[in-house]
Amino acid sequence: MSAKLLVLVRHGITDWNREGRFQGHLDPPLGEEGRREAALVAERLASDPALRPRRVISSTLGRGLETAGPIAEGAGVEVQGDTRLIEIGQGRWEGRTHAEIAVSDAKRYDAWRRATSVRRPPGGEPISSAVARVASLVGELVSGEGPWPVCLVSHGGTMRVMARVLFELRSTRSWALDVDNASVSVALRAGTRWRLERWNDTAHLLGRESIHVDESEGRPLAL
Repeated sequence: MSAKLLVLVRHGITDWNREGRFQGHLDPPLGEEGRREAALVAERLASDPALRPRRVISSTLGRGLETAGPIAEGAGVEVQGDTRLIEIGQGRWEGRTHAEIAVSDAKRYDAWRRATSVRRPPGGEPISSAVARVASLVGELVSGEGPWPVCLVSHGGTMRVMARVLFELRSTRSWALDVDNASVSVALRAGTRWRLERWNDTAHLLGRESIHVDESEGRPLAL
């Protein structure tokens, strides 16, 4: 029986990522650079027997599916869409840049920026809802009979929630994690717990694509 290995991939970069624009449940496509990143991460996983997925499960948002497609093709499998992997909803801030919100909704934006853990934007998805849906998917995978490794293609905010669920982290720790576009993270099921094998690995992009870091002092800047 193959080891229960989760390969976690954040989608490739979008123009909205570059602009610092909240995406949330909205659905901007990958940019040209993001499509190249998707091809590179697919090449990376296909060429590594230990990481080559036997299942690819993706967020149903377009930027996730566009990233998952080349990964699945390289592995010779089909993409399975799952709404539990979509980004955390950002409510009334979706589609707007940080610079815009810092002016138009200054008080709430300042509180959001200063919070040490997840703070919900106005009308946004409760973090408890995101934790519940991610935990549901992980539990289903662990108890199921499907083949491993499993590749999960998701988003920056949801990946941080995934780390919280897998490694039983406090929200302050999981929210401070870096999660670059098209990065690879790996978790191994060891007994009844998950063990971190690597996090935010972008070696496949080095020297081939510019690395996009959307963090400032440990805070996500574009979800």
